[in-house]
Amino acid sequence: MSNGRDAGWFFGATAWSFSWDPPYEQALRRIARLGLRGCELIAWSDDILRDYYTPDRIAAFRRLMDGEGLRLTNFFFSLPFRFTPGAATSRADLESFRRGLDTAVALGAKLLTSTSPYPFARAVAPLMRRPTAQEWTIGVEPQQDWQAEYEGVVVAFREAASLADDAGLRLAIEPHPFRWVSCAQALMRLVERTGAPALGLNFDPSHLFPGGDMPHYAVHVAGNRVFHTHLSDNDGATNAHWRPGRGKVDWVATLGALAAIGYAGPLSLELEDAPGASHRGGLTEADPVFDEEMRRAAEFLRAAAASIGRDIA
Repeated sequence: MSNGRDAGWFFGATAWSFSWDPPYEQALRRIARLGLRGCELIAWSDDILRDYYTPDRIAAFRRLMDGEGLRLTNFFFSLPFRFTPGAATSRADLESFRRGLDTAVALGAKLLTSTSPYPFARAVAPLMRRPTAQEWTIGVEPQQDWQAEYEGVVVAFREAASLADDAGLRLAIEPHPFRWVSCAQALMRLVERTGAPALGLNFDPSHLFPGGDMPHYAVHVAGNRVFHTHLSDNDGATNAHWRPGRGKVDWVATLGALAAIGYAGPLSLELEDAPGASHRGGLTEADPVFDEEMRRAAEFLRAAAASIGRDIA
């Protein structure tokens, strides 16, 4: 299986920044018009996986991407975990995950991206919606078995990675604060516990930085387990996904770290909180100003890459 390091850097983008919810066809056309070479598609839920990604629509997506000169860098569908009230642990829904893999394969992806679960599949408010000046917490129930819960996560991702490998795909986990995989070290611990060669990292500084990881440190920690990227800037305190150059990420150091580990492939722009972006509960379609944010992001990162002697297609 290719390690993803046999090509140069190129820009991609997430469809959901242009249109948070389906349909995504127009989002892909806008990505292509911006001159980007890669794109990402997503299924937020099993319902969307079944009802939106039908065989006819998948075939239409493949024709659209071919016609627009786009490469599907990955398909995002998180391995679901379910929790029954009163239970000691949550349970992974591997049947749903198999449907996600089948969809990724049908779309032509070589990588599936997932988050890890929150402990016991508890609902946790997104970082941007949490209070900044008063206490907030998440409850713990007396019957919850924390050691068994983590063992269940290990077993589930070992099986998920094996299924991905059998399908000719790799599986990249995107760390999020307060989930089982919240940082690069947690990702590497899971890699070691599963022993899965197909398991790696979706590098996203806007989640890693506020979770306590210096972004370029995280790249070095994960090394050749960096399978994909989501690039955006933030303030190191929230998970705001701004245009690179608008926050506190050291982009020269970050791109330098990616070069040092031999990463080559998509630099996927995920500007969820840039002006005009589509987002949950907000704009259905991104405003035209968002296209300019994307252009400026690519221009900034190209200049940062040039300072270390690298080009981005």
